[in-house]
Amino acid sequence: MFGDFISKYERKYETDAEKDKRFNIFSDNVDKIEASNAKVRSYTLGITAFADLSAEEFGAQYGMGFKPNADLRTSKNRSTFTAPAGFQAPSSVDWVQKGGVTSVKNQGTCGSCWSFSAAGSLEGAMFVAGRPLESLSEQQIIACDTNGKGCNGGSMDDAFEYVSQNGLASFKDEPYLCQDGQSSECQQMQCDSSVRETLQPGDVAKHTDVSPEENALEAAVAQQPVSVAIEADQAVFQHYTGGVLTNDACGSQLDHGVLVVGYGEQDGTKYWRVKNSWGAQWGDNGYINVERGASSDGGECGIRKMASFPTVRSSNSEQVIV
Repeated sequence: MFGDFISKYERKYETDAEKDKRFNIFSDNVDKIEASNAKVRSYTLGITAFADLSAEEFGAQYGMGFKPNADLRTSKNRSTFTAPAGFQAPSSVDWVQKGGVTSVKNQGTCGSCWSFSAAGSLEGAMFVAGRPLESLSEQQIIACDTNGKGCNGGSMDDAFEYVSQNGLASFKDEPYLCQDGQSSECQQMQCDSSVRETLQPGDVAKHTDVSPEENALEAAVAQQPVSVAIEADQAVFQHYTGGVLTNDACGSQLDHGVLVVGYGEQDGTKYWRVKNSWGAQWGDNGYINVERGASSDGGECGIRKMASFPTVRSSNSEQVIV
């Protein structure tokens, strides 16, 4: 199993001692995965790209990217979205199927989840506004948004604010440099203001907080993909491969930015469909289903605590699409 893991994920260990250490961690993780699956839960665990990391290493590397901006969230100019009167949530919503979501990306070992969540929200808002779906540049956000701290974290609200004032290039025109957060090209990245912008300054008309009630987030996701924060430093995220993740498997100390792209029901359990930024080989082809409706306080994994979305103007008029 370890040999297959090394081959699949192209692991290269510098010394035999390091390889032995990783094998022992891998073996412990496999024991935990098999013990969890034996309990026949609503979700399954398996061998992901993180199987040779201890829980502490995983939490340190992948549980540090979301840093909320309290000043921005409490600004008097902020608006809050609530479910419209009489709103009845559709039985399911799927923005991937509708064509409003780009392919799964991989943030690597950089704490840039906030930029991936924000870019995904902006891509979805462009699609809803009648613009072509285009992959946007997370690199520009982490290099240029001075309210964020690049690979050391930031917030989706910061990113929306930056893009509203400065615009944003496409992923093609400014690709991601920080797959390895310790690489020289990532460490020495510069803000390049000469890149052609796909979103122009002013194209993001506003960004709106979502009230923490379940029907508010359902109503928001029914109109477009929505940025959310969750707690993802738990072992269940490290090894998740499918099914619906229940609230007892995660906490609500928000540390990771992701994108809600829909919701539905599986085997009698309601869920939020969430796009992650750990590559398509993780989870359910890069996605995770998080239980919906069982937790009254902020939602499962804290998913309803800090949801927000941007509004993008139509490309052929001044009309704001809400």
